[in-house]
Amino acid sequence: MSYRVDDLQAISSFDSGVSLLLTGPSTLTDEVVLDVVTPEADERVIVITMTTGAETVVKELERRGVARDQIGIIDCTNADSNVEGVPVRQLNSPGDLTGISLEFAKLLDQDSGNQSVRARVGIISVSTALMYTELRTMFRFLHVFTARIRSGGMFGAFSLDPTMHEEKAHNTIRAVFDCEASIDESGVSIAGTGFEP
Repeated sequence: MSYRVDDLQAISSFDSGVSLLLTGPSTLTDEVVLDVVTPEADERVIVITMTTGAETVVKELERRGVARDQIGIIDCTNADSNVEGVPVRQLNSPGDLTGISLEFAKLLDQDSGNQSVRARVGIISVSTALMYTELRTMFRFLHVFTARIRSGGMFGAFSLDPTMHEEKAHNTIRAVFDCEASIDESGVSIAGTGFEP
């Protein structure tokens, strides 16, 4: 079963297991990540945030019609946040990739009683994490993480601001993903596999 999206120009849905890289200015891509990971009634969402506190992320998702019991957050901003009704896992640094993997597994395990849970996953942003870790380490993390999304039949959306990195870093990171949507003020262009117009 595919994951329907309403807010990505010319795309109606993504296949289950697909990971999407959203590239462009962070002011645009971070919003679009939240748009495309907004879950439908039978789905849940896990957002890994490196830039914005959990409370703000929850407010943004609620503004999009998401119920608190559909949301899980991994907050890497090192800011205290207590959001009632939402499991928030807090980490001290966007570079704690091992911690992110462990906390992600715990949030998924909360639903292990229901094996058919459909989940959308958002990471905001890969660029911020790259400021705290080496490119090779980030590549390995994303390779394993996207494989987990694929095997779990989930849908992942990750933001990256190419202006923050050398072209080599962008090319290395994009190789991990099924498709890439480039976003600017004029709209969205998408390339790769795993989506339906």
